[in-house]
Amino acid sequence: MKIHQTLGNNSPVGCERLAVVKFRYFGFDGQVHADGEIVVLDAAADRVARIFDTLLSKRFPIENARPLNTYEGDDEASMADNNTSSFNDRPISGGSILSLHAYGLAIDLNPAQNPFIQRARGTFQISPRGSENYLKRSDIRPGMAEAVVDVFAENGFPIWGGDWTNPIDYQHFQVSRSLALKLIHSSASSAVAIFESQVEQYRRCRESGKSRKLCIGSSS
Repeated sequence: MKIHQTLGNNSPVGCERLAVVKFRYFGFDGQVHADGEIVVLDAAADRVARIFDTLLSKRFPIENARPLNTYEGDDEASMADNNTSSFNDRPISGGSILSLHAYGLAIDLNPAQNPFIQRARGTFQISPRGSENYLKRSDIRPGMAEAVVDVFAENGFPIWGGDWTNPIDYQHFQVSRSLALKLIHSSASSAVAIFESQVEQYRRCRESGKSRKLCIGSSS
């Protein structure tokens, strides 16, 4: 991973805490593909597998799902390929703070259908190129994240970048930063229990009738 520039010398997470989740997915070509791979923190691996199993059962289309090693750690190249991915030891877009991707606790889903939008000095930066046709979000089309926000939330990824104001990151799902820090500073077995506890807290909150946004705080 260091050779492919996805893991740095000062990464908050080492290889020993990363897991490769392999899965099948329904493609935009109407076929089921068996080559899906995503790298995540070990504590979230089982839940991430459930997410993609559910997306397959819903016939939610995915274009590509390859680790960032394939793109030499280049997030722009991954987005341009409409690649669904997770771990990449990098800062947030346009900033210096580590992204939740550097913890293996953020997932980007179908960037072409779910663009990243940032406003600066009166202009909008939209990534990837060619995703402008998906800026109107009221018309839910195949591959758009709005259709599966609850699937991610119910499996431990309740924070969706589509709820943000600047930037707006429709492709992005993550856990809270406080939870990420707690998980990486716990043993692998303890981290699984902590992650599952957060999932259960979120489930109970939703069953009480509260909205996803109100329940995010209960699982952070």
